[in-house]
Formats: sequence, C-alpha cells, structure tokens
Amino acid sequence: MNSVKLLEFFEARKSRGEPLVLVTVFETAGSTYSKAGAQMLVDKDGVFRGMLSGGCLEGDLAVRAQQVIESAQSQIVTYDLGHDADELWGMGVGCDGIMRMVLQPVLPKDDYAPFARIAEILRGDQRQVVTLNVGADNVEDLVIEVTPPPQILVLGAGLDAEPIVRFAAELGWRCTVVDHRPAYIENGDFAQAVATHCLPVAEVSQNLDLDRFDAAIVMSHHLVSDRAYLEQLAATQIAYVGLLGPEHRRDRLLSELGTAADSISDRLHGPAGLEIGARGPAPIALSIVAEIQQRLAGA
Repeated sequence: MNSVKLLEFFEARKSRGEPLVLVTVFETAGSTYSKAGAQMLVDKDGVFRGMLSGGCLEGDLAVRAQQVIESAQSQIVTYDLGHDADELWGMGVGCDGIMRMVLQPVLPKDDYAPFARIAEILRGDQRQVVTLNVGADNVEDLVIEVTPPPQILVLGAGLDAEPIVRFAAELGWRCTVVDHRPAYIENGDFAQAVATHCLPVAEVSQNLDLDRFDAAIVMSHHLVSDRAYLEQLAATQIAYVGLLGPEHRRDRLLSELGTAADSISDRLHGPAGLEIGARGPAPIALSIVAEIQQRLAGA
C-alpha cells in the first residue's frame, strides 16, 4: 500500500466534505494478493486508492462501497477465489484463496473515523495498534497494526541517487537526501524526497535522528566521506545499510573503521543491491530498492 497516495486521496475528499469507505482485509486463506491488515479507500464516485486483489475484486468493492455510504452501515464480504469456474465479474479467478473484508463508512459527521486516526499514524514514524469497531455480521472489533511508510536515508546526492528517490517514492517510502556539497543538493532532482539537507559529513548524526530511518544508502562516491557516514551509522540500529562500490572498497572501509566495524558489518550490504545484472543509474537503483524491500519484508 502506498500510504502517501492513500493520504493524499483522503485529504482531498476530506477537504471537500465527501464521504468515503474504508475497506480492510481481516482474514485470508490460501493464495491471496494481500493479507490481513491491507486497506483501501473508496469515494462516493467509486474511485479508489489502494489495491487488495490486483484488480479482480476492486470493481465489486466499489459497488458495495456505494451501498455502505447510502446506508451508513458497515458490511462484511467474503470472496472465495478458489474455483476456476467462478463467475466473479465474468472471470474465473482460480487463485485458490479466500478473503474476508469489512467495508466501513468514513463520514464527515463522524469526523472521518476510523480513518482519521489511521491517517495520523501514517504521518508519524511509530507503528501503532488500532481497534476498528465493526458491529456487523457478529464481528465486533478488529485489531490491526498500522505501520508508517519506511524512511530511507540517502547519503550522497549524485545523479545515481535521483532514481533511488523516484523508485522509493513510487512505493510510498519517505526519502531524506543528505550531501555536504551544496551544488549537488541544489541541482539534483529530488522533488519526491520528503527532505534534503546540506550538512558537513561528520555532523549528520548531530542534525538528524538516525535511528528513525529503516534503511540508509551510502553513495557519496568519496572514500573519506563514506567512511565518516559509516562511522555514524555504526552507532545506530538501522537494519539495512547499503554501500555503493566494489567489494574491495567495502573491505577497505570496514578495515579503516576499526572496532566500529563490528557494529555494522552484519548490516552492511556492499555492493548494495540484488544481483540482477544492473548497469547504469536506474537499474542499479532498482536493485537497491528491491534489496531494501526484501530486507524490510524479512524475506
């Protein structure tokens, strides 16, 4: 779920005082596109943000959402996708899975509960548990964990950092870009980053709370700068630290870190990125973002 786009969708409808429907997956079995906790929003015209089934169910959900808005009552729906002969929207889905979802009205008169609370969490940086009061089909309360989008720190604002920010933004991740060279920050195309900072290399940890980031990519292409970045990252709990450059460069930097290397070597991915035969800024950025996704998903 791209929570940035979901929030933009929500804020636009809220500013116009329009009703919405929140769709939440709360139970799955077998092979399904999304799992429990996945969500989407549908407006009064059937326009939606978020995807729960890869397009197979969204049309039906949009129709049901209109019923929920009209009745102002929640609705539980179960989709059995296990049969090739399923006539859902004229297609036999044949995915061999079952999905149960709840559709809840999100109305101006209720101050846009329950999504207003979810939106507040998505804007922050701490995952929290939310209870959804359903009150339909003997389903009283649903407890879900809401996780804000991952925050990515890009240390180095060269041309190869630009596609990383673009790919990350497409996933709804929040990128912060840092460089000590003003021209790199000023001339780079980082419109989709949530923040850019021109900071002395040795003062990044003094100006930013590094532990709020889920991943960091060290890519200044300057050996001394990369070593200073790694020294500061070694003192954090960031789960993924990517380093551009060949293995011998990584080994040299770890050697120069001394005892600090022990705190970062098991989190350091260098060369950064999955091995997909990437050459050039965009393919390398794709491989790095894919590796971060793999790490965040625990795959």
